[in-house]
Amino acid sequence: MNLQELFYNIYNFEIMEAELLDAEEYDKWLTLLDDDYEYYVMEGDNRQGKKLDFGNRKFLFSADKNKWKLFIDRLFSSYGWSYQYAQTKTRRIIGNIRIVDLKGNNIVHVASNVLVLRFNAEDIKEFPTLISGKREDTLRIYRDNEIKIVRRIVYLDSTSYPSYNLYFPL
Repeated sequence: MNLQELFYNIYNFEIMEAELLDAEEYDKWLTLLDDDYEYYVMEGDNRQGKKLDFGNRKFLFSADKNKWKLFIDRLFSSYGWSYQYAQTKTRRIIGNIRIVDLKGNNIVHVASNVLVLRFNAEDIKEFPTLISGKREDTLRIYRDNEIKIVRRIVYLDSTSYPSYNLYFPL
């Protein structure tokens, strides 16, 4: 596979992943995660009044594939009633997708930007919540050209989070 074909496949993969999450097809989304998957949402520090600094590597949230599976199972159990009856909708917009590095034949480092719009369908007067950030993905390409996410790090653009929870993947 040449670089152009690789980029095309990765681009479609990233968009398809966002579509699965927006449609709340979490079981299908889990199949995109490799067994050694790691997920981090990093919290920036701007106490100096300068650009966000992620150097101290504080994270707001971390998970592996098993943690996401347990969380998703709970969402759809009798304990997840508040989620099941919520009238919220999320929409992910993924952009500026680029290949940053290739490691061997099967590891690709990809960067992208994400904008998540979250709104409450019950209250049309309420403004949507916007969450934006940069994503760094490590993807594994298998022999049959199947793509799996090995690692995702999300660097949020803000230090204040305009959402009462961040239970959903970014």
